[in-house]
Amino acid sequence: MSSKRSKNPALPVLDDAFRLESVKDAEESTRDLAARLATTELRRVSHPGRVTWEPTDQAEPVPVPPTVIDGDGDLWLRDRGTGTWTMPEFNPKEFPARCGEVLTWNQLACEFGPLTALADDRRIGGGRRR
Repeated sequence: MSSKRSKNPALPVLDDAFRLESVKDAEESTRDLAARLATTELRRVSHPGRVTWEPTDQAEPVPVPPTVIDGDGDLWLRDRGTGTWTMPEFNPKEFPARCGEVLTWNQLACEFGPLTALADDRRIGGGRRR
């Protein structure tokens, strides 16, 4: 996905990580994951008040945040009734079709992570706070 559409420029996005030498030096087959993990670390360092989950964090956090920002800086909302996630600003001309689907936490984290809580609140989502 392209992060040129990031609406949260202060939060590091995947494009930032793809410019890092460590990511450029990664084997092509692992470069995407390397960028996602690097983005996770960039976010944790630059925004220590926010909780950021790695793309490999498959367990849904407790409590679950109502909103998260994905690796490209796009907003996702959780439906409290179903526990699934949707992208409210989905536009098929601007985003891949997968962004218009209803996703589980596992799918969202794996395909679009890292995920970062929208608010600066370390109590959101418990779990990982590196």
